Amino acid sequence: MKLIYCNECQDVFRLFITTRSCQCGESGGHYKDDGLYAVIHGNCKPLGFANTSFVKAMNEQPEFGAGSLFTSFVIPKVCPTVDHVESDDYVNHIQQIIDFKNKIKKSMKKDAEIKNVFRDQR
Repeated sequence: MKLIYCNECQDVFRLFITTRSCQCGESGGHYKDDGLYAVIHGNCKPLGFANTSFVKAMNEQPEFGAGSLFTSFVIPKVCPTVDHVESDDYVNHIQQIIDFKNKIKKSMKKDAEIKNVFRDQR
């Protein structure tokens, strides 16, 4: 799981398929369609949770006492799964998703127009 820490407002937030921003709006980002690669922008640092460690800690939440530990880390400045772009170059991902959904709807309409050869032979 990838998160962003905004250096301006100290907000920490999780990335999602659509664009998310910090409280002050200085930093933001989104996951690409594959759910692994991310694009971020602004005065921020990307953070990571080791997914298996995090899920294990969640499942082992104690009733009392110290919480369960899990592995988290600051993602390196150069990382193949995170593109840190200038804010002026960042493209909001909400419009891309709307375009993608419209493309799927058009494709589904085309599929609906295809005749069922087994049913139509009766």
